[in-house]
Amino acid sequence: MKNETAKIGDEMYYDERSAGGLVYKIENNKILWLLIKTASGSNFRSEKNKGKNVSIYKFPKGHLDKSEFLKQAALREVEEEGRVKAKVITKLGSNDYIIWDKEKKKKIIKKVTFFMMEYLEQSNLKYYDVEMVLERSWFSFEEAKEKLAYDSERMLLKKAKIELEKLMKK
Repeated sequence: MKNETAKIGDEMYYDERSAGGLVYKIENNKILWLLIKTASGSNFRSEKNKGKNVSIYKFPKGHLDKSEFLKQAALREVEEEGRVKAKVITKLGSNDYIIWDKEKKKKIIKKVTFFMMEYLEQSNLKYYDVEMVLERSWFSFEEAKEKLAYDSERMLLKKAKIELEKLMKK
């Protein structure tokens, strides 16, 4: 459904679809989560950072390529931005974002679907995007929760932690 406008209820439409991943690995009996740090420009809206160029921590995510499915896009984006190969464990949910498109001079409604993924191995894939990844790091749940820039991603992290704890009890 890439780049097609999908109707939401009676009024809103999705202009863009993206997918991403919350990647975990277990190291020394500790669960760690992958975050990327990006130069966000003025896209990150907060009172203290309004209009400033800031760097933020978030989960790897990005647009679907033509005829690509959500899981495929999420795995590709995790490899491109996070430089790791992973496997999808479960779908966590979707977040809706409203962003201002400077070129088109209109609001864009973007839906991003996230998957919980298990780390498999490092990737040497070289990829360059408009958004520059400054850092790729692994953090404990508490550290990741503290560093994440978006409340919606903190909520997804909590959900992923609960899902992972359920899986580990089996």
